[in-house]
Amino acid sequence: MKRIALSITSGLITIFLATCYLLFANCLFAQGIIVPRVPGNSGLELTKHVIDAEMHENIAVVNIEHEFYNNSSATIEGDFYFPLPKEAQVSKFAMIVDGKTMTGEMLPQEEARRIYEDIVRRMMDPALLEMADSRWFRARLFPVPPHAKRIIKLRFDATLSRNGNTIQFDYPLHGQLNSRGNFVAPMPLPRHQEESMRPQRRPEPVVTHITIKLNSTRSIKNIYSPTHSIDIDRADDEHATIECKANADGNSTFQLYYSLDAGELGMTLLTYRARSDEAGYFLLLASPGFENSEAGEVANDIVFVLDCSGSMAGEKMDQARNALRFCLQRLGPDDRFGVVDFSSNARLFAPQLRQGRQAIQDALGYVDRLEASGGTNINEALLAGLDLLRGSDHATIIFLTDGLPTSGVTDEGEIRRNVKKVNRAGLRLYTFGVGYDVNTRLLDGLAKENAAFADYIAPQENIEERVSRFYEKISHPAMTELRCSFDGVNVASMHPAKLPDLFRNDQLTLFGRYTTAGRVTISMSGKLGEARREFIQAVNFPERAEENDFITRLWATRRVGDLLEEIRMQGENSELKKEIVTLATQYGIVTPYTSYLVQEDDVRLSAAEAPAPMRAMDRAAASGAALQATSGEAAVNFSKSVAKMKQAEVMETRPTTLRVIKGVKMQRQNNGAWRDVTYTNGDKTLKIAFASVAYFALIKAYPGLKEFCKLGQQVIFKYRGVFVQIDRDGAQQMSEAEFRKAFGS
Repeated sequence: MKRIALSITSGLITIFLATCYLLFANCLFAQGIIVPRVPGNSGLELTKHVIDAEMHENIAVVNIEHEFYNNSSATIEGDFYFPLPKEAQVSKFAMIVDGKTMTGEMLPQEEARRIYEDIVRRMMDPALLEMADSRWFRARLFPVPPHAKRIIKLRFDATLSRNGNTIQFDYPLHGQLNSRGNFVAPMPLPRHQEESMRPQRRPEPVVTHITIKLNSTRSIKNIYSPTHSIDIDRADDEHATIECKANADGNSTFQLYYSLDAGELGMTLLTYRARSDEAGYFLLLASPGFENSEAGEVANDIVFVLDCSGSMAGEKMDQARNALRFCLQRLGPDDRFGVVDFSSNARLFAPQLRQGRQAIQDALGYVDRLEASGGTNINEALLAGLDLLRGSDHATIIFLTDGLPTSGVTDEGEIRRNVKKVNRAGLRLYTFGVGYDVNTRLLDGLAKENAAFADYIAPQENIEERVSRFYEKISHPAMTELRCSFDGVNVASMHPAKLPDLFRNDQLTLFGRYTTAGRVTISMSGKLGEARREFIQAVNFPERAEENDFITRLWATRRVGDLLEEIRMQGENSELKKEIVTLATQYGIVTPYTSYLVQEDDVRLSAAEAPAPMRAMDRAAASGAALQATSGEAAVNFSKSVAKMKQAEVMETRPTTLRVIKGVKMQRQNNGAWRDVTYTNGDKTLKIAFASVAYFALIKAYPGLKEFCKLGQQVIFKYRGVFVQIDRDGAQQMSEAEFRKAFGS
């Protein structure tokens, strides 16, 4: 199966899913809410959570299974509440507990609102505002004996709304963890209640397993998720299976976009523009589809350039030989190939490209006899590989090395210039660095300047597995030499700036900015097989678009990645550095230039809190060697981090002290409170008590403010020129009319 991120926009079904253990109150969140009938009886834990959904175009059949364990010494019984989004057109709802069908009722709107607000007050968890617009189903839960398990299965059918050919599926995954991974501190309780409401222990986070099957009579294109990494298995153009494992302490909502398009190339546009007087952001998805990918395949010319220097001796050489054997055995009957092995000098399997079964058998024997010895003449080996491909139209070089250039031409700049001079036809040169003793700037530069990318294999990783998986992808090109233009709108800062080739089951994710709005014609052209084709689609770039704010951070991440790479290749200049600092501080992105800014605010992430690629970058920044290092573990990890940023498709779930909500930059303080960065102590605020009548009235009158309120129990944000302060103290009662007067509307 192929791991990519999945997406597309349309209908909005917000089925609430929470995976948390009650910390101190009388409710337990899982998929819905269990409210025990005996106050303080809170020993239930969620131990299993599975979502299995099947989409027939925009009709969803959703099955949910969750298993609870009673960790207490008392029998627990209560009521089960399940929130249904008001947007969903639910045609069927059923709940089965241990094989028995449960009867239930849909609560009237006013009663549902009262119960919801009461639960928020008891849980003291503002993240539950995700459920503010839900309808509620209630059913009696059978008693759960001490140390026993109960399985609850739910099923409902729903019609997902559509926006043109694009459909969106949202599934909130709410956990009881704050941004640092600690349990949310409860409000102080009366002393006589503290012991009875204190949990026995902290349960392990539950991994939610999500499986979605897509079925359609039309082609399914552009499957994408901005929130989670997913596996996609395509049987054909009309069927796909998506698998995802989501942690309770990760992104709070699983989002899935997919489009239905019978055309040869499916294009989907998503936009975000918080203000009409500021530039907007866009994400363009494009996919040639399954059948067109197959039809577009042509014979390839490919040369394998393998390092056989002395440092490759032993297990590395064995794995490299096996990887090369894998690639050779999967060549098509019309594919032509060559093999260049090198140490102090370059050697050829044959003086020209070969093809056919006998040639492959001869090459396999040649590979089996390769031995590791001598130095590393990278320059001579690459020029020999390019010479074999002279005059080729569909050519690729796969280059694998574990060392620095030590023989022949050793200057990295001269090697890159020599390759660029010879490669005037724009042949693809993919580079693999094995281990840490490689020149990352050389390998990154060779790949970038020759229409490909670099990858690195750590000492503990298997060379055969990595190279084989890569070859399976690039051996099936679907659409090459892509070009994209926009007629009717001013676009800028697109990433990637040079569009990559698309391979079987692949899709393009193009991020950019736009300044003008209106109807726009997008032209996407490229080679499908031998012929160059152009595809036209009319879309709308809106004046305002407040959904899809994930686009801003992903665009910024890619932009920073490209700028860091440019500095690394060409050297530092003040303009590039200034733009990196501006974007990184605005969006909370860790870079060598901005980690010190976080440290000055005394809210720097610890090594354990940041993800592995970012931890590597942070360590390099701390040592002052991030951009200067060309070899070693820090250099390799930094190069991988930059590559990850340049290809960002999924929002990171790492802890952060900075968030941008509806264009407003919010920063977390040392005490856990969140503030608008423009706020200064002493500024006048409209102060509202958390979980009060006034609090819920504010959210009801201005639903968009829910995103700010979800940050925590202490939040200060600006709305229509007024700073609003959510705190434990503040106004308890305010009417909608009073709010409108305060905001001047």
